[in-house]
Amino acid sequence: MDWLKGMNDVAGYIESHLNQRLSYRIMAGMVGCSVYEFSRIFSFMTGMPVSEYIRRRRLSQAALDLQQRQVKVIDAALRYGYDSPTAFARAFRELHGVTPSQARRPGVILKTYPPLSFQLTIQGVSPMEFRMEHTEEFKIVGLVDRGNPDCQDYMDSEPVLGPLWRRFMEEYDSRLYEEGLYTSPFWQVAAYSYELDGKTAIGAEYKGKCPQGMELCTVPAAQWAVFSFPGPTGNPHVPRAYARILTEWFPKSGCHRDESAPNLEVFPGGDINAPDYRWEIWMPVKMG
Repeated sequence: MDWLKGMNDVAGYIESHLNQRLSYRIMAGMVGCSVYEFSRIFSFMTGMPVSEYIRRRRLSQAALDLQQRQVKVIDAALRYGYDSPTAFARAFRELHGVTPSQARRPGVILKTYPPLSFQLTIQGVSPMEFRMEHTEEFKIVGLVDRGNPDCQDYMDSEPVLGPLWRRFMEEYDSRLYEEGLYTSPFWQVAAYSYELDGKTAIGAEYKGKCPQGMELCTVPAAQWAVFSFPGPTGNPHVPRAYARILTEWFPKSGCHRDESAPNLEVFPGGDINAPDYRWEIWMPVKMG
């Protein structure tokens, strides 16, 4: 997969669908990854979630429509996906600092966000550690968020993952330990998170019992490229790791993303702030 062409195809797709419904599945497919992976890569490479970039591009075009083409406010609101002129006016003022009606006045200063263009840049060389592994099917017990990959809010992964992590730690950390599923509290065992087919899951390896309120998630047998990273987790470290895997490793590896299996983020138990702490991304791959 040519990631540079894929990202520029995404930018072109967004531009040609500013007044239509956008599919995040289609955009992720252009880059050759899952919706979850795409959202993190896009955010890292552009400094904003794709939903925010789309919002800015639509409101930039709306400003041109109002000022240069004398389009009615209600027509501009509907054209760029707003349910009402009120919602459109609120978003417009947030971005431009003036109301849609004021935007028509001569001399009014408006903001514009040009379309993205992705280019190759050469940076300092730093190594990536990886190994190849094969696993048979196994299960994770945890919490599942059945998000909609074509929903704008789904593209910003932190609002999905954050509440799931907090709920898991607050409601199930001690319960898993007290019910004898683990010999130590949850934060001392490996934690998994993944996204597949519009579901984001967070949990730990299944030990024969599924507590009430949790679900069993099956990870199919797969061949994995396992990447190990030092130090802190969260933003911007995890998105940066995905960006490096996609743009640096895949193009020269001879491997392709196996879309039948999810990527896994694996966080071993222990102190995540310790100098020697390492976490992993398990990327399912096919050779050739």
